[in-house]
Amino acid sequence: MAPRIFVHSTLDWGHGIETALQGNRSVLFFEKAGEKRFIIEKALETQTFKEVTLTAPEVTALAARAAGRKPTPSKPAKKKTPGKPKAGVFASLADQLKLFETLFVGGFSGEKYVKEERGAPGVTGEEGYKEAGVALAQELLSAKAFATESVESLFERAQQVLAQTNIAHPVFEGNIPFKSILEADRPAAVAALKDLLHGAEEYGERLARFAAALSPRDKQGAARKVSWPLATVFGALFDPSTHTAVKPTAFASQARTLGFELERTQKLDAAGYAAFLDVVLKTRKALIAAGHQPKDLLDVYTFIWRTHAEKPAPAAQPN
Repeated sequence: MAPRIFVHSTLDWGHGIETALQGNRSVLFFEKAGEKRFIIEKALETQTFKEVTLTAPEVTALAARAAGRKPTPSKPAKKKTPGKPKAGVFASLADQLKLFETLFVGGFSGEKYVKEERGAPGVTGEEGYKEAGVALAQELLSAKAFATESVESLFERAQQVLAQTNIAHPVFEGNIPFKSILEADRPAAVAALKDLLHGAEEYGERLARFAAALSPRDKQGAARKVSWPLATVFGALFDPSTHTAVKPTAFASQARTLGFELERTQKLDAAGYAAFLDVVLKTRKALIAAGHQPKDLLDVYTFIWRTHAEKPAPAAQPN
């Protein structure tokens, strides 16, 4: 059976040839982008890929390139002696947990946490908080919506989702910067949002493309930087069991609390997201070990953010 050949719908990767199957993902080799892994059927369904036909000699040449690819030789990295992590906001996770349990008696299922942070299931509007945000994102930004709604409608729906949550500050990171995207740039932003939420490629790469596709403007019309909260809030609300929102400064301090170093100035790309996600996953593991039961990564994000926002005052210095 002849191997299938694909091209990416929006990216100039050249022709890609299917070389292997790993579980439900296909391994493809692209002329200009190297090896990638996708769920082919989903990529075709979302129109991320198009299947194309090449002549037999062209297929043979592409297959030969794929079979003959070799990793770029590199010098062995010099071993570094790990230094002591910088001091974080908390001396230990136990101290952080103590503050959380003081702020929210009963933890994640306690009345105060549900009322102030999570929101009760089924409650809409401001009092719905993150539960309402999740429900709204899953309804307004569904695959069906992207298949049937116009660009203008989808852009408005994205604004409605942002308005439901304070994860991205409305003025600095959320609705106002998002609204500033020019009409001419909105189709690209909506297409990237569709890829982010419903694409088949590795999530970190989709996130990097989404951030690159957004083009918010300042009051003078100049391009402004896309923040981590704005880039990550949609995925965190749409699939909170898998993806997290990111607050770089709090997450970097959280890493130190867990005993390792992470710079808050992580580049907004796949590697940067993977580093911040690792902080959340390690924190979730520690919370569960301590007897807490976060519902999803939104709860873990909230634990990190609220304890850092409510950080204890520094101890008085002796005279």
